[in-house]
Amino acid sequence: MKLVNSQEKQIQINGLNINYKIIGNGKTPVVLLHGWGVSSDKYLELARWLHSPKLSDSETRLWSRDVKHDQSQDVNAKRLHRATTTMEPAIQRDFKILIPDLPGFGKSDEPNENWKLDDYVEFIDEFIKKASRKGGFELVKDLLKKFNPNRGLAPVTTETKPLQKFVLIGHSFGGRIAIKYAVKYPEKIDKLILTGAAGIKHKLTAKQKIFFILAKTGKKIFSLPIVNNLKKYAQKFLYKAAREKDYYEASPRMKEIMKNVLDEDLTGYLNKIKNPTLLVWGREDKTTPLADGEIMNREIQNSKLVVIDDANHSLPYQKPEEFAKIINLTLTNTN
Repeated sequence: MKLVNSQEKQIQINGLNINYKIIGNGKTPVVLLHGWGVSSDKYLELARWLHSPKLSDSETRLWSRDVKHDQSQDVNAKRLHRATTTMEPAIQRDFKILIPDLPGFGKSDEPNENWKLDDYVEFIDEFIKKASRKGGFELVKDLLKKFNPNRGLAPVTTETKPLQKFVLIGHSFGGRIAIKYAVKYPEKIDKLILTGAAGIKHKLTAKQKIFFILAKTGKKIFSLPIVNNLKKYAQKFLYKAAREKDYYEASPRMKEIMKNVLDEDLTGYLNKIKNPTLLVWGREDKTTPLADGEIMNREIQNSKLVVIDDANHSLPYQKPEEFAKIINLTLTNTN
């Protein structure tokens, strides 16, 4: 793969310092929203694979044929393997990939209030507007292109051109944001790609119920002087046992935000999504199980589900090359 350098930039949005990465300088914006507990750093390899490979005509035809004639909801990963094992020499695609550190993650500031999911949706809308604006050197270059030796520079207008439609990719928590964004701002999205997307609310597992009971009663037990020193280790064990490590490691504010976000069930929003949607799932995903992807596939009109064997919830950075090839095949297929 040809190495594509990333740029790291900072902007201010509603008083928050936001860090983000840019890969490529093409015309097609691709916005990638990360999962809970990680940052833009995790997705750099995926972004480089998205930017660099080019699909051959035969691979594009194979993908189009398989998707068109496949009657099952689960596009078999073994058959897809034929379309993703051989690639032409990598060339740069016309993408500009933007990966923000969502507020509260990476190098971005935490929200100054206990945000809900809608706050993250509005943040993304504002981020896209600001990060897509040209400024500094880019603006000067555009002005020079318009320079006419006889007439000088073209007049600078204050008119704002409508933003180009973009590809929105959401992983896990980022998928939760992407679902609600697509419902609220469908006209701004060209294609929607969800992978291991959260949003379908499940009943608490037996292990989680025990965790919450112990978490409540544990406060009284661990307040006793004899066992007080063990409190930190016992809490860590309980959180890990219930697979609530993200909650344990979060700051007090992010704990409250996490509760707000998890409290919202997005199942009723799925059938309101009208954008062409690609769902990519790891067969071994235990965090957002494949059954969630199948529900989304049934509920979202004009959606396709691709399942990757031997992949879990970390699919975008567990198998970045394979994941990127599938996305590139989808974006190349215009039928």
